[in-house]
Amino acid sequence: MKNSVKVCFIIMLLMMIPVKLFSQSLPVHEIDLRNVINQVRFGHLRVGCTNPTGDQLNANSSFFELNGKPWFPIMGEFHYIRYPQQQWEEEIVKMKSGGLSVIATYVFWNAHENPRGIWNWTGNLDLRHFIELCQKHGLYVWLRIGPFAHGEQLYGGFPEWIQKMEGKRTNDPEYLKEAQKLYQQIGIQTKGLFFKDGGPIIGTQLENEYAYGQSEHISALKQMAIEAGITPAFFSLTANTVFNEKDFIAIPLQGAYPYRGWEKAGGKATMDFLYANDQWIMTDALGKLYYDITQYPKGLCEQGCGSQMTFTNRFIVEPHVVEAHLQNQIGRGMNLIGYYMFHGGTQMPGLKEPGCPESYDFQAPLGEFGLPRTSYRYLKILHNFIDDYGQDLAKMAVVYPKNPVTDQYNTDSLRYIARILGNKGFVFLCNTQVRVNMPDKRFRLRLLLPEETLEFPKDTLFFKGQTTAILPFNMDISGALLKYSTVQPICKINYQDHQYVFFTQVEGMNIELAFDGSTIKNISGDGWKQETISGRFILTPADKNANKIDITAANGNKSTIIILTRKQAENCWRTNLNNQETIVLSESDLMCYEDGFEFRQLGNPAFEFDIFPPAYFKSGEKQLESEPAGIFQHYRINVPDVKIDEKISIVSRDRAKINLPSALPVNLNDLFLDIDYLGGSAEAYVNGNLVNDHLFYGPSWQIGLKRYINPSVKEIEILVNPWSDLITGVSENLVQQNKRSKQKISSIKILPQYKVNILISNKPDKI
Repeated sequence: MKNSVKVCFIIMLLMMIPVKLFSQSLPVHEIDLRNVINQVRFGHLRVGCTNPTGDQLNANSSFFELNGKPWFPIMGEFHYIRYPQQQWEEEIVKMKSGGLSVIATYVFWNAHENPRGIWNWTGNLDLRHFIELCQKHGLYVWLRIGPFAHGEQLYGGFPEWIQKMEGKRTNDPEYLKEAQKLYQQIGIQTKGLFFKDGGPIIGTQLENEYAYGQSEHISALKQMAIEAGITPAFFSLTANTVFNEKDFIAIPLQGAYPYRGWEKAGGKATMDFLYANDQWIMTDALGKLYYDITQYPKGLCEQGCGSQMTFTNRFIVEPHVVEAHLQNQIGRGMNLIGYYMFHGGTQMPGLKEPGCPESYDFQAPLGEFGLPRTSYRYLKILHNFIDDYGQDLAKMAVVYPKNPVTDQYNTDSLRYIARILGNKGFVFLCNTQVRVNMPDKRFRLRLLLPEETLEFPKDTLFFKGQTTAILPFNMDISGALLKYSTVQPICKINYQDHQYVFFTQVEGMNIELAFDGSTIKNISGDGWKQETISGRFILTPADKNANKIDITAANGNKSTIIILTRKQAENCWRTNLNNQETIVLSESDLMCYEDGFEFRQLGNPAFEFDIFPPAYFKSGEKQLESEPAGIFQHYRINVPDVKIDEKISIVSRDRAKINLPSALPVNLNDLFLDIDYLGGSAEAYVNGNLVNDHLFYGPSWQIGLKRYINPSVKEIEILVNPWSDLITGVSENLVQQNKRSKQKISSIKILPQYKVNILISNKPDKI
């Protein structure tokens, strides 16, 4: 009895000890940011040009430049030949709305010259029209002209007679003669569309993954391209290509994939989540440098945000992993992000690589039928960040901690890195690892800066597993100095001489913002607890409604900080509306235009959105009404519900037929089949022709029907194929379900994709 009393007494004493004493025993992760030298070499690269309006593109040893200022481009791959021409424009707008500034695309030789001597640049092969649409919507273009491409194309894009040449991919005269014809054709199609001529084409990649050839061959290809009229601001190569790097004839761009379709089940845990300085995606090329990385801008041409599955190899691309992978690339110093693939597609008939399906969905952020995935929204958070902070990021040096994590299976140690310029910068934290579950962590950070030592937070930083964070230090907000924060910056906009800075809470992480008190005249916000410690104003939320901080800096400038929830950040869209920077919060998929928006969503005719700064909108001739929601204006709009009458006939357990309408109903952008099935794969047939397929890996198969709706098509037929024991990468539970049930269609639903267009309007007479 006495012992139990003692135990209770000890527990009571422990409960009285301040939390701060416990926080002092937490690990403190330190990084030395003093004496950082970021050496940038200018003028040595044979790149850049000026367009007719005086805009300039250039590059140095660290970053790209636009009009003499650092520029951080975001590029995404979209293959025009693998998507219906009639829908190119809306997909291009989706890519821009997702935060991209450049679209990259392969020009597959065997798609355009087939048969030999017959060139086709029409319909889905109309390269020129595709480029012009990119220009229409203010996007730059980066062409990947081969001659060899790969890209899961038959013979890597070579026509069959080229594939049979012994001298292919060399300076063999016969091969160069044929390759020259390709380049001349591309030159004709792109005439007048290069940046120097006022067009959107800024870059051209020569060859692809040329790791075992002759460097002289790349020089020959570049000369041939120039002679054919292919004259971009930047020639590029994949970073595992041999070339005359001391002649600076092209910029090598890196690649890295968290999921690797060429490895069993998509691969194992990779080092890509350690802020590792890998140069290319293939394991046997890691650490093999074909060039001096200090002499070229840091960029990626193949940042994997998905990967191609095969008939025997399956896996699920997890969106939080894709986000963490991108965050790692930004942290380790990349100043150009180029995704492969950002938009999925469908293979041209007869031109897919053996072992691959007809589908080239890639589990990309924008899928094969244009549906945005969760990864699209996750990546958009970082795109918004790059859009506003990329100019500073590009100039920032990368600094590793004294003992960085080098083992991808080490789940205990913190993975972190910093980018710094002078006394300001960002700390990048990663608690995500592909194929490995990461535990939660508690710690504090200590930054040894040129002018001070900054340690934070005041108590404990809780870092949840499967998340990442970018934390700023010494960030200037219109004259107010944010010393540090445990919320992640997203974007900032100016409205009526007032700056609004948007942050997002990192899931599970406690919120704390600290300001240099000498730079603050006044700071306030409902629901915030404010302390003054060592000359700093430290704000922490006192209740769940704390999300807005109004600041008047010592210099008189005013600003407002808005903290979004993680869900709001995923639904945050950044655009420019009538020359005004604008933030929209909506769970709908947005397509952003200069004078308004198109909203889309599956199965729900009721649309809602918040917008800042306030604006007036109309849909058709109807003026929309709004209500205040904090700094935002909240809008609701409903479109008529559509009844789907199309007949679904499940003919047998593995076969179904679905009637197609003669036209899409009003207010719908598309109809999607949602097919839940068990089996090894499924196929879709129109008029007896295979038009699409799907490899079973867990999620249901969603097919957009819009491209198939025309008077000559009455129905689409679905066929499920048996399970094969050769398939790898599918969860054991689903494997056993397939073996027990054999192939069967469990259910088919038709989901309407509703749409509504709204346009900005003048202030109405009555509100």
